[in-house]
Amino acid sequence: MKNSRRLIAAVLAIFVTFGCLSITASAAGTPVGNESMQVIVKTGIEINYPGDYVTVTLNIANNYHATSMRFPVLFSADILEIDEANLNLQELGQLTTVTGNLDANTTGNPIFYPAGYSSSDYGVILIQWTGTSNAGMLGCYNRPLGEDCISFQLRVKDNADGVASVLIPPESNLFYRQAMNDPADGTSIYSMSPAACPLTFTPAQVTAQFQAPDLEAFPGSDTVIDKSENLIYGLSLGLISLENHVVPIGGATLELEKSSEFICGTGTVVNVMLNGNVYRSYTVVIFGDINGDGNVDGIDAGLLVDYENHRSSWAPDPCYLRAGDVNRDGNIDSVDAGMMVDSENAYKDIDQITNPTP
Repeated sequence: MKNSRRLIAAVLAIFVTFGCLSITASAAGTPVGNESMQVIVKTGIEINYPGDYVTVTLNIANNYHATSMRFPVLFSADILEIDEANLNLQELGQLTTVTGNLDANTTGNPIFYPAGYSSSDYGVILIQWTGTSNAGMLGCYNRPLGEDCISFQLRVKDNADGVASVLIPPESNLFYRQAMNDPADGTSIYSMSPAACPLTFTPAQVTAQFQAPDLEAFPGSDTVIDKSENLIYGLSLGLISLENHVVPIGGATLELEKSSEFICGTGTVVNVMLNGNVYRSYTVVIFGDINGDGNVDGIDAGLLVDYENHRSSWAPDPCYLRAGDVNRDGNIDSVDAGMMVDSENAYKDIDQITNPTP
C-alpha cells in the first residue's frame, strides 16, 4: 500500500523488542562485505514562523538491497511538534515504484529515545518502511547515489522562536540492517551487525522566528493596511472575499464580519484569529461606500447629502466618515456626493488607495 500512514504502536513495540522483522524463515543470503547507508535529514525553508509546517525529508544512500528501514527522528520539543492531522507521511523516489509499507509511530514511546536524549528536550517520530512481496519480487531500496525517499511534516509551535534540531541519533538500537542478494530470490535475505553495516546521519536545523499574528498586503496588490488606525483600504468595489488582497501571518487565520451579506464593504470587520481567538481586528473602508454594500452609487450620494444637511446621522465608527470624505479635504459635503455620482456614471474613478485626513 503506497503512502500509507498507520500508527501501529503495538506492532512496532514488538519489532523493537525482538529485533528486525524476519521476511522469511529460510533466509540464507550472504553479506557482500562493504554494505553501508548514509541518511541526510533535510528541512527546506530557511526561516519558518509559528504555525508553519516544516517538511522533513530523508535522503538515503545505500549500496545494498534493503528490505526494510527504520529510523527514530528526534526534534527539538520547544520549537517543533507533531500535528497528527497534518503529518503528511509520503514515499518518494524509488519507494513509489517498489512494493512496501511506510508507517509512522508518533506515540513518543520511551524506548524510542537512546541514552542521552530526553523526552523533555526532544519529540520523536519512528519512521519504518518494510518491503512486501509482489509477483515473486520483494520490494527493496537500493540507491548508491542517494535519493529523497521519505518525507513528513512537523509544525512550528505557537510563539516558537529559535533554532531547532532535527536528527536521527546514531546511538539508537532501533535501526534495521536487513538486505537480500536478489529481490527475486526469497532465500537470499540476510541480516548484518552494526559493525558490518555502518550507518551515518547528517542532521538538519529549523530556524523559527516569532511573528505576531497579523495581516500583510497581498504581494502586488494595492491593499493598504493602516495598523495605527486598524483600517484596510485600497480595495476594489464589489469584493466577496479578501483573497488575493490580504495575507495572514504569524500562524493567523481570517474571519470576516461583513457589512453586507455577500460583499466586503465599508464597515466589514476583519478579525485576525489565533487558535480560535480574536488577536486583533481591522475595519474595511471603501471610499464612497457609505451604506456598506461594497459599491459607490446614488444611494451613497443621497446618504451623504442627508448627512450634510443634518437630516440623518451615521454610526459613530470613523470608517464611515473616512469613506464619505471622497476628495480628502477633511469635510463631508456635496462635492464628495458629486464625485460619488461621477463614479457611478463612470465619469471618474475614486482613488481607493490614499487615506483621507481624519
